[in-house]
Parts: sequence; C-alpha cells; structure tokens
Amino acid sequence: MRLIALFACLFLGLSAQGAVKKEGKKDAKKAEPVIKVVTPPAAPVAALGERAAIWHEWTDKEGQKLEARFCGLAGEYITLQSRDGRTFHFKLEMLSAEDADFAKNCVERNRTNSFSPAIIASAAADIDRLVGVVLTANKQSLNAPATDEQFLRRIYLDAAGRVPTAKEASAFLSSNAPDKRAKLIDELVFSPSYTMQMFNWMADLLRVKDTFAKGVPAFTFEDWLKARLAADTPWDKLVSEMITADGRLCDNGATGFMLFDAEMPLDGVSNLMTTFLGTNMACAQCHDHPLAEWKQRDFYQMAAFFGATDGKDEAIGSAIKKAVRADATVPKAAALKIEQMNTFRMEDTDKQKLTFPKDYKYKDAKAGDPVTPSLIAWSKGDKSLPIYNVNTKTPSQLRDEFARWLTSPQNPRFATNIANRIWKKAFGLGVIEPVNDIDDLTEASSPELMAHLTFVMKAAKFDLREVQRVIYNSKTYQASASATPDLGKAKYLFNGPLVRRLSAEQVWDSLIVTAVGTYADNVLLRRGDDLKAMALPAGKVTLAEVKNAVERTKKAFSGGGKAAGGKKAAGGSALGLANGYDGDKPISRFSMMLARASELPQPSSETHFLRLWGQGDRLLADSATNDGSVPQVLQMMNGSVGKLVADVRSAAVMDAMKAKTPDGEVTSLYLSYLSRKPTNKELIAASKSLKDGLALTDLAWVLANTREFLFVQ
Repeated sequence: MRLIALFACLFLGLSAQGAVKKEGKKDAKKAEPVIKVVTPPAAPVAALGERAAIWHEWTDKEGQKLEARFCGLAGEYITLQSRDGRTFHFKLEMLSAEDADFAKNCVERNRTNSFSPAIIASAAADIDRLVGVVLTANKQSLNAPATDEQFLRRIYLDAAGRVPTAKEASAFLSSNAPDKRAKLIDELVFSPSYTMQMFNWMADLLRVKDTFAKGVPAFTFEDWLKARLAADTPWDKLVSEMITADGRLCDNGATGFMLFDAEMPLDGVSNLMTTFLGTNMACAQCHDHPLAEWKQRDFYQMAAFFGATDGKDEAIGSAIKKAVRADATVPKAAALKIEQMNTFRMEDTDKQKLTFPKDYKYKDAKAGDPVTPSLIAWSKGDKSLPIYNVNTKTPSQLRDEFARWLTSPQNPRFATNIANRIWKKAFGLGVIEPVNDIDDLTEASSPELMAHLTFVMKAAKFDLREVQRVIYNSKTYQASASATPDLGKAKYLFNGPLVRRLSAEQVWDSLIVTAVGTYADNVLLRRGDDLKAMALPAGKVTLAEVKNAVERTKKAFSGGGKAAGGKKAAGGSALGLANGYDGDKPISRFSMMLARASELPQPSSETHFLRLWGQGDRLLADSATNDGSVPQVLQMMNGSVGKLVADVRSAAVMDAMKAKTPDGEVTSLYLSYLSRKPTNKELIAASKSLKDGLALTDLAWVLANTREFLFVQ
C-alpha cells in the first residue's frame, strides 16, 4: 500500500513545479516590457531607534552570577550572551525569581524597540499599493487571499522553518481574533525557531561549513553566527564584523567568513561581491566582463582593499612543525590540527601587495604593476556620495575602509541586495532576478517596489526581522500562491508568493517536529569552545606549549572530560555530537540525531537526508536546490526517515491517539502534517480505513509523502 501511495503522491508532487528559469541579460531583453507607471512615493516609515543591548548580572538559584545581555525568551527557555560572545540557553526556572521576572520584562522592552503595529501596517500597505499599480497596468490582479490554513502553514515554514504542531494549528484556526495573523507573525519571528531557520538560510548564503581548507574546523564561526542571530544583530553590523575581523579562528569566530578563502583571496573577493552587493564580477577576475560593464581593472582595484590582508601565518606553522619534529611522542594528527588552528588568522600588514597579473593585456595598466584600491560605481553620480571618500593611503586600514563603504546606507547596492534576497526568501523569486546580479535596477519587475523595500531596509536599520514582519503582514504575501512562471516570456509581477517545494531543511525540520514535537526547538549544538584548547599563547613557539595544547585537545575531543569552554566535548559522527548540545538533549532514533537542521553538521554528509533533499555543499553561495530525485523517494520508502515517520513513538501519532475516536485521530494527523482539518470526503475515507485495520502510523506515513506536505502554497 505504501508503494502505491508513494508513487501516487510523491512523484506527482515532485513534478508539479518546474524549475525557475533564470533570466540572463540577453533573455531579459526579449521579455515583455513591464508598463512603466509613475506612482506617488511610499508613505514614510519611521526608522527604529538605537537599540541598547540589555545587559544584566544574572543570578541563578545557587547564587552563581553571570554578566550577559538578554537575547530572547521563548516558553521555558532563556538565551543570554556574555561579553566574550558565548551564548547560554537554559530553562528560566534556573534563575532567581527576581531575574526570571526581569527576563519577562526584557521581552516587552525589546518589542517596544521594534516597528509599531501602525508602521508595520503602513509599510505593508505600500507594498500592496506598489504591487497593485504594476498588476493593474499589466491587466492583472492580486490572487485571492490565502485561507487561514494556507497562511498558517506558509508563515510557519517561512518564519519558523517547520510546520506547526496539531496543537499550534488548532489554536490559530480556532481563534476568531481579527488580528490573529499579525499576532502569529510576531510570535514566530521572536521565537527560537526563527533564529534556526535564519541560520539555515544564511548558512547557504555565507557558505557555512564545519571545515574548510584541508579539514580546518570552523565551529567557532558557526557558534559566532548563531550567537549574533540570537541577539538579532542587524545585517550591516553582522557583515562589517565578518569583513573586519582580526585574529585566529580559534579565538575569534567572526574571522571564519574571510578565512574560508584565505588560500584563494581573489575568489574570496568575487564571492564577497556577489553575496553582499549582488554584483557578479567573477568573469572580470580573468578578463573584461563580456556581458557587463565591469573591467578586469575594476576587479583588481576592488581586490586591492584586501591586498594588505594576510589570512595565513606560515611562520608559526613552520615553527610548530619544527618544534614537534624533535619529539616523536607528539601525535602527528593532533599536532596538525594545532598547526592549522594557529596558522589560519586574519591580519593586516603595512603594505598593499596586490599587483596586476602577469597576463594582464589591457592598456589601462601594465602586468606586474601595483594596484591602487578604488571602489566600483554603478552610475556617474555614485562617486559623489560622501561614503566614497575612503582612505586608501593606510594599507592596514584598507579592509576597514572597504567595510565602512560596503555596509553604509549610502552604498548604492548593499541595502537593495539584502532586501531583494529577503523578498525572494518570502516569495520564491526576487524583485530582480537573478539575485546575484542586480547591477541594473531597471531590470526589476517593479523598480518602485524595489526602491520601497530598500527604503524599509534602511528604515529598519538593517534589522532583517523587522523587514520580514513588514513583508509577512502585506496582502501580497498573504495572497494565494501562483504556479512557477515562465520568466522567458515575461517577468512575474507578484500576484502572490510562488508554490514551491520545501527546502531540504524545511522538510527535515518539519518531520523532526512531527517526531518529537517542539522539544527539538530547544536543542542547540555548540562546539566552538572546544577549539580554544588548541590556541597557543603569544610569543615564541615551544615544544612544551605544543604538548600542553595536545593534552588540552585530547581532553576536549575525547569526551572524557570538560572542554575549555566548560562543556563536554563533541566530535566524530552525528551521534557523537550529543555532548555538544545546550538546552534539551537530542533524542536519537534509527541512528539519527533528531535535532533541527541548524543543529547538525554543516553541511550534513552526502548520504544524509538533508543533502539528498537538496542541502547545498556550501562551496558556493546559494548552492541549495529543491529539485526532486529518486533517492528522495527511496529515503521516504526504505530509509530511516520513513521509519521515523511511521514510528508509534512519533509525537504526531501519540497526539492523535489522545483523540480516542477515528475521526479525532484523523483530524489530529491532518493538522500535524497538512496544517488543516480533513475534508468530509477525506475524513470518511480515512476513518473507514482505520476501522478496517489501517494503522495510524500508516496514515502518518501517507500524509508525509503527499504533494501537499512537500510544497508550501
């Protein structure tokens, strides 16, 4: 029966949506022109006030104290961040009664620093107005409003990264409050699940990997990014911290982004431009761009801002090798790890060393000449902006000057790039496509809409949560979904979000929550503290210090003791990660760690469910896919995940059993998997099947394999 159900539901689901065809510059010229409409400017959006972090000396019931900033409170768990960047996630009941009350007050204080409901409504209404003008001009209209069931599932997947539980779905669907959608949006974007799904989205964009180069662990970067997301760090500050970070990876996790390309710095500059500015200069690295205005000279002048930056300390690497060579008792593998963790570091020198390549063939410079740093511009007026007044005379400050220009609200593309990417996250398509090439803003389906989203991003001071609150509250987002358009024929004008298959992380996280419930939202993986055991003290490298580091490393990664950060070690297989988790401890079933995708190895192994369902390899930005495949079918049919869904211990199945009547059991499972109640026809058929001997676990398995479960609409 399962085989028939699978082919009937899953194959139909995977083929229902064609791939979105990306428009190249040549294809875009053939598309039907969008009628230009002069529209009145969008209503003003008040900028958020300066957000002062709430620092406090917290005291637990045993009298122990910790100075930390408040990050969030969800349910019974609180998240704090100390001044050295470490995050702490634990049950609120562990705090003193006074501090527990203080934490609850912090929630309200944080909310008051957000956009008010009136501002959210005004900015969202401007989205609807600008979309509506273009639709009307092109003789189209907005899709009908999404039903509560459609909206419920969509917002959970987009804002929390998973489907709601039956209890969560019932609470929303049974509510008659006129503002229940706005309330649900706020509930989700201020929850731990929001941070988890933002990490998944950002990890694909920033190429977050457990290791880079030749196996160098990058756990400190992952921990740093999670901590910054938990603290709702604005995008401009987050990017600036990554670009300007100094020091070793084992000491400063923020260096991870730049160190990823430490051995290929020019590729790193190319990736940086694509990721943060939507400017594809990859071709200009070798020659003048054939389809854009960028010259090879432009690329090298931008790369020169990193010409004084060194990402690898070869001298300390040689010193460590020399020290251990004299003692055969030092384990080679441990010594290599210590060498790597101390060798990879970001440092600025007093000389800009980049020169034009030996094969440089253009008349505007000679091969081998030093490159003078210079910023690109997209229009003639750009360089008149104050932000272009950068200091290029001090090599050790070039990276900081670049970051100041890059992340400024005056930058012609920085805010637009991230606004376009956030829009695509919600709608399945950017206002400008492809999102990694937005040099020409007239290519937008609606330049006025793109301008408004850019304005909202700046008004929110790059707080991505606030921008998403605006988008999610718009009627455009809350409209019924559209099928994937043929972009070769015309631009999509956003009649509503696109129907699209869930991302690998959304599928996994949804199945995990049906298996163990919201318990999974409080399982957090933290492994970076262990890497600090490998750090050598400043000064001359000695054999004694290397041996000390080897012993510290053995303790941290053997699981036999406490790591440098005070936590038990992680490492090894996925199941071996168990000791690295904060908050609730993960449940293991069928040889799988049942934690959210953000709390598993980054990326997962090639045979893991996540990779088979399209999780990116993180070698390039935006490497994830949502294409269907036969291995996905086999995973659900014969794999461990299929067994997990059909497990009698499943939270969704156990919730259904509490109903005690066939109709109630069927309704509960439909709410768990499809976020809606069954139709009368479905209820009659499923209830009869249960009476005839069909197990609840079988019904759960069928629902998990339907097209409706695998797609967001």
